[in-house]
Amino acid sequence: MSGTEPVAGNTESASKVTERPKVVVCMTTHERADCARINMEIVKLNYPEPWPIVHACSGSSYEKYMEDELVWCQPLTIIDGALNLVRKSFRAAADKYNPDYIIHLDADTWVFDQGLLQRYIDLLARDDKAIIAASSWSTDQRPKWRQSKNPLVRLKGHLAKLLNAVGIDFGIKRKDTLSTQFFIAKNDPRFLELLETLVPVEGHTLETDFYAAVVKTFGPKAIIGMVEREPVHPENRHWCPQMTLHCQHWPEQLPRPEGMAAGVVADGKYADGISGQYDIPGKKDVLKARSFSHLGPAMRRLLESTDLSYYNAKAKRY
Repeated sequence: MSGTEPVAGNTESASKVTERPKVVVCMTTHERADCARINMEIVKLNYPEPWPIVHACSGSSYEKYMEDELVWCQPLTIIDGALNLVRKSFRAAADKYNPDYIIHLDADTWVFDQGLLQRYIDLLARDDKAIIAASSWSTDQRPKWRQSKNPLVRLKGHLAKLLNAVGIDFGIKRKDTLSTQFFIAKNDPRFLELLETLVPVEGHTLETDFYAAVVKTFGPKAIIGMVEREPVHPENRHWCPQMTLHCQHWPEQLPRPEGMAAGVVADGKYADGISGQYDIPGKKDVLKARSFSHLGPAMRRLLESTDLSYYNAKAKRY
């Protein structure tokens, strides 16, 4: 008998072996309500293990759907608004459910495989110092360097290739960041206080300030990196098949404009945002390819509609 098998008749030991931690999904939305509804259908209808959803929303026309708790929030500027949605959803999740772990997902960030989330929860559970599992918000500069018309810049691309081969991570910037779009955190009062007291710095990204606050409060060992997604920009920002993660903003695939190379815009400057969304499947494409057994109404509408102008009609797409 292995050491992990319960002794016959010992119900206490058996419960310790089979008991899973309590998990809540915190979803946040401003104007991507169609993404949010499908995201809820992924979690509620297709995840094998049931997890409650706390949904913080600042969209004025949204109506309650499959979430267990709906938290209304005031619309704010993009950084303050995003942080406020996370704060309010985490506080509501902790007060209502007192879970062991809280998963944050932006409404448009779909993770199809619950097992991926459970694997990172298990990593957090095994490490007493760990508080959060997340990717950075890093940017790979090497595509820009390799495609530059400047010979000195191209030389940096060749140098990066040599240094990378010996384990030196040259060519990646913004590594000292943490994704606020998708992360998993222990339900620790100190982490909730961190969210409540975090003040965005003018000129910073929220991901920069989030990383600094976590390291200051808990130390760098508190972070378990989601290595499948590194570096995030440009190739893993909107689609990361290794994590079954998709957060493309468009319902259909965007054709790359003629003459635009990957990661480069017409004037040769690097584009973190929209360029990373070309040549990857859109929301409808990736949902169809997943072939879920249980389709909710929002999924069916996206899959069956020929006119997709309805989809997140008011949301910015970038």
